[in-house]
Amino acid sequence: MFEVCSYSPEGDGSGYLEVQILEMSNYLGARRDGCCGGGVPPRPLGPSVGPCHAAKCQTFFRLCLKEYQSNVTSAGSCSFGNASSPVVGGNSFTLADPSDASLRLHFTFRWT
Repeated sequence: MFEVCSYSPEGDGSGYLEVQILEMSNYLGARRDGCCGGGVPPRPLGPSVGPCHAAKCQTFFRLCLKEYQSNVTSAGSCSFGNASSPVVGGNSFTLADPSDASLRLHFTFRWT
């Protein structure tokens, strides 16, 4: 009798998920909630300026790693972690040093 065995031990996983921001363009100068930087409501569009022409946003980035969602929302917890950058610019910018806005999440689980 010949017996073949295969042993596959459970492995631990660890690593990093890193996102690096190179540039940002927010030509309307509006926040995610539609208000201008500083919380000012937008004014009607003029012929040559956007609704938030005078308001400057303080742009930062947030990374939230969660399970698959067919309808993605920003609500709820970040199941696998989150990270935020400091304020890295205004409405639109290109970063001279992209590491200024690098977001890194350390994970210690297996991807399946």
